[in-house]
Amino acid sequence: MKTNITALLLSVSLLAGGAASAKEILGMGTPNSTQFRAKASASDAFEVLSSKIALTHATKPDLKDFARMMIADHTKSTRKLVSLGGISMASLKTKMKPGHDGKFVDNDLLGSNAAELNSLNSKSNGDFDKTYIDDQVKGHEDMVSLLEDYAKNGDNPKLKAFAHDILPTVKEHLAKAKDIQKAIGA
Repeated sequence: MKTNITALLLSVSLLAGGAASAKEILGMGTPNSTQFRAKASASDAFEVLSSKIALTHATKPDLKDFARMMIADHTKSTRKLVSLGGISMASLKTKMKPGHDGKFVDNDLLGSNAAELNSLNSKSNGDFDKTYIDDQVKGHEDMVSLLEDYAKNGDNPKLKAFAHDILPTVKEHLAKAKDIQKAIGA
């Protein structure tokens, strides 16, 4: 019976244009602790690496100031996450290093963000500024959703507390990123 209901819900979703994912329909959206650590550390890695690129590529002082804040705050967040166990700083640092050709590689930390980092690194001037701040807004929107969900529904009390504690900082980053996005007309 449950299988039939699941199939029915998925079929309805597909017929309706796939507007809702299976996870949304079935209420399985909250990641487990391993998935949460992976998503949070991947987000931090992207924020740090893209912001290091911004320090050399951004044309606007407010973007460089924002990038410095991202590096400091997301490095701090990563250290806190590592202190809770389940991941190691050495492993994260190794996976964050670009290859011998200077390109970031798709791995279990960076995933598809590697391609975005490489693309970002190839941009300059206004094109870089727009892409960087758009990425920051999108990444922080996604992270706010993840943190809110995990803080409420997560399966690990220490990670739930981490999500709850870091959420105000991520919301502050999102607000600043949106302000910069608006100011530069991105």
